[in-house]
Amino acid sequence: MFPFRRTLFFVLSFSLLLGACAPATTSPTAAPPAAPTIAPAQPTAAQPGAVAPTAPSQPVKEAILRVGWASEPDTMNPLTTYSTEAQEIIQLIYDKLLDYDSSFKTTPTLAKEFSYSPDGLSITFKLRDNVKWHDGQPFTADDVVFTYKLIKDNELGQYAQWLVDLTSATSPDAGTVVLTFAKPQAFNPGLVIPILPKHIWSSMSATDIETFANDQPVGTGPFRFVDWKKGTELTLERNSDFWGSQPAASKIIYILYGNEDVMAQALKGGDIDIITEVPPTIWDGLVDTPDVKAAALPSFSFHHIGFNVSAEPTSLGNPLLKDKVIRQALSYALDRNQLVQVALAGHGKPGDTIIPIGITDWHLAIPADQAMDAKPDKAKEILDAAGYTDTNGDGVRESKDGKPLQFRLIAIETTSVDVRAAQLFRDAAEKVGIKLDLQTLDENTLGNTVYNTDAPDWDIFVWGWDSGVMDPNYMLGVPLCSQIGGNNDVFYCNNEYDGLYDQQSTTLDVAARKQIVDQMQKMFYDDAAYLVMWFQDKLQAYRTDTWQGWKEIPGGLVYNLTRDNYLNITPAK
Repeated sequence: MFPFRRTLFFVLSFSLLLGACAPATTSPTAAPPAAPTIAPAQPTAAQPGAVAPTAPSQPVKEAILRVGWASEPDTMNPLTTYSTEAQEIIQLIYDKLLDYDSSFKTTPTLAKEFSYSPDGLSITFKLRDNVKWHDGQPFTADDVVFTYKLIKDNELGQYAQWLVDLTSATSPDAGTVVLTFAKPQAFNPGLVIPILPKHIWSSMSATDIETFANDQPVGTGPFRFVDWKKGTELTLERNSDFWGSQPAASKIIYILYGNEDVMAQALKGGDIDIITEVPPTIWDGLVDTPDVKAAALPSFSFHHIGFNVSAEPTSLGNPLLKDKVIRQALSYALDRNQLVQVALAGHGKPGDTIIPIGITDWHLAIPADQAMDAKPDKAKEILDAAGYTDTNGDGVRESKDGKPLQFRLIAIETTSVDVRAAQLFRDAAEKVGIKLDLQTLDENTLGNTVYNTDAPDWDIFVWGWDSGVMDPNYMLGVPLCSQIGGNNDVFYCNNEYDGLYDQQSTTLDVAARKQIVDQMQKMFYDDAAYLVMWFQDKLQAYRTDTWQGWKEIPGGLVYNLTRDNYLNITPAK
C-alpha cells in the first residue's frame, strides 16, 4: 500500500460502548453513566447501534474479489503483527467478542451481548452458540479465557496495555465469560482482541508465540486462509461454516504490485477490483476513468518522522538524538504545509499532535504561534544556544565534543509520498546545519530494523500510523514505556506521561479525561520524539462494474476498523 503503516488496533471509550459510536463532530462533554447496563444484541432504544445476530444463509455462486496492494503482511500472528496489511487479513480470519459495522456502531460478534457490573469493574459476555473454528473444532468460552490470560500473564504484544488492570478472566458456564478489573475501564477490550483457538496456541510457550509466524491461521471468521505466495498474492476463501450470513465473495485474492502505476493500470483494465491505497498523483488520474470510482475519504491516519531515543546501552542509534533540542530544531525546520502540497498534492492537512485530526473530539491542535513548524530561524537559534555550531565550515554543526550532527534517515522505497517527504525533510535539515543521509528500504526490512528492540540500528525513520475510532486510548498508548518491545517504535519512555495515561484510561468523565488527554498530547509534542508530518486523506479506487454495494465511509472502504464492506458487497453482474 502506498503509505505502509502500522495498524492501530481500535478502542472505544466507555461512554461510547453503551450505544452507537459518536460522530467526529460531537463535543466531548457528556459524562458516561455511572453504572453501565446490559448491551443487548437486539436493537433497542437504549442500544440503537446494536445489530441482531444473523443466521447463516446459503452460499452464493462463485465470485472472486481481487484486491491490489503495494505491500505484504509482516506476519499472520495477531499478537506480533505491526502492519495494516496483516490486520486486514486477520480481521477476516479471526473474530473478536464485539466489532463495528459500517456506521461505526457496536455490533455483536462472538459475544451476542455484554453487560457491565454496577461498579464498572467487570464485564460479562454472553457467547454465541454453535460457532466452529476453521478446522472444525467447536469454539468455547475456554478459548476466550485462554486468549485473555495468555496476553495478560505474558504481557504479549500491543494488546497487553488494555489488560493491565485485568484481575481475572473466568467462564462461570459454557456460554459466559466474565472479565474483572481492578479499576473501571474507559474502553472495552472485547472490541479489539481477536480470539485465538486454545487447542492450537496452548501448546506454545510465550517465547514460542513471539516468533510464531502462524503461516496457517485458524479462526472463526467469515473467510478461511488458503495460501500466501509471498511476493505474489495471498488468497482467502469463504467460510461455509461461518456463524453469520455468508459473504458473496467466494474468494478474496490480494495481489502484490511493486509499481503503483502498474497497479493503477490493472484497475483500469479490470484485472483487480479495488486498490487499498492510491498515491495522490495516481488518484487524480483515476477520477474520470470509465467504470472506476476514485474515492477521497476522511481518514484517521498520519505519517510521521520518528527518532531513536533509546536509552539502552545496546542501542546503535546516534546518541545525539537523545537531546530534545536537536529533535525540536528539526521540527522547527520542517515545513509541514510544503510536505502536504508537494508529497500529497494537497490531499491532507499539516500535522501536529499524535491523535489524528479526524478524531475531532480528542485532537489537540497546536496554535500556529506555538507550533514547532516552518521556523528555520528558531531552529538555528536553539541549536546555537545549546552549543551546536559549525566549527569547521563544512555546513554541518558539531556538538561541543566535536560530534557532527549527521544522522541516518530511512523510508520505505515503495511509499512514494514518504520518500518525497524524506527528501524535503533532508533539505530542510541541511539549511539549519544538520545532515541527513537518506536510504530507502523495503517495508518489512524497515519494520524489522525499527522494531529490533535488542539493538536498534537506526537514527530516524519516516513511517505512519492508521487509527480508526474516535477514542484516543490506543494512540496515546504507543509511546508508553511498557510498549517498548511492542508498539513503541522510538523507545520513548517518560514516567510522567505513563502516569497520565493510567489516569485518563480510568477517567469516565469525558470532559475531565479530555483535559488529561490534551496534557499528554502537548507533552509528547514538546518532547518531539515524533514529528507528525500530516493528516492525509484516505484515497482509494474501485471498479463499479464488477462489485456493487461498497460504502464510502470515513477511514476507507477497506483498511478500516470495520470489515462490513467485505461482507456486504455483491457482484455487479
